Amino acid sequence: MKNYFYDGTFNGLLTILNTVLQSKILVNYGVFNIQNKKQVNLFDDYEIIETDKEIAKQIWNLLSKNSSIATNHIYKSFLANDNEHYLLSLLTKIAANQELSKKEFIDIEKSAQKIEREKNRILSYLRYNSQLRNTTTIYIKSKYKVEFLLTKNIRSLFAQNTHWQIINSYHNHCIQFTDNKFTSKKVISKKQEIPFQKQMNPFKLAG
Repeated sequence: MKNYFYDGTFNGLLTILNTVLQSKILVNYGVFNIQNKKQVNLFDDYEIIETDKEIAKQIWNLLSKNSSIATNHIYKSFLANDNEHYLLSLLTKIAANQELSKKEFIDIEKSAQKIEREKNRILSYLRYNSQLRNTTTIYIKSKYKVEFLLTKNIRSLFAQNTHWQIINSYHNHCIQFTDNKFTSKKVISKKQEIPFQKQMNPFKLAG
């Protein structure tokens, strides 16, 4: 049994997939966020995978070429907190150009629809609250990592702002837009992570 530890990002999961594909020996393996390392039997063989964005991009392109719809569903399922080991097994099948079973496809389709509904709820809130037009910091509280799906829409909604950020307080995660690029990072608390002047009150979604 071999355990892979990674940083909990989708790019990290794709980097693990590359490692699995490059391996000449097929072994049973586990996939764990590095934050959960203490909960795993360290007597098993393990490897800490450093996320490589260039490799992740190459793997993403391969997966999308083989099955763009299924790959997109798996990405959204990952953001909806589905089991990462299960998702990696599906990505491995797609990388090998194997078709997912009907049950597997329905599973990821349901998860994708679930987080899409969450995204649409947030966007509806933003579109119909005029007080947010001068906001540069948006707080949400969602058990899903839905902020990754919101960046394009928020950039359009707040086109007049060259600097803004969205913070998901459930995961203590922040995506910032500044100097025409996005930055993703963990935050410790609201007080430590509010460089902009105007804010809005947090609103809660999906638990």
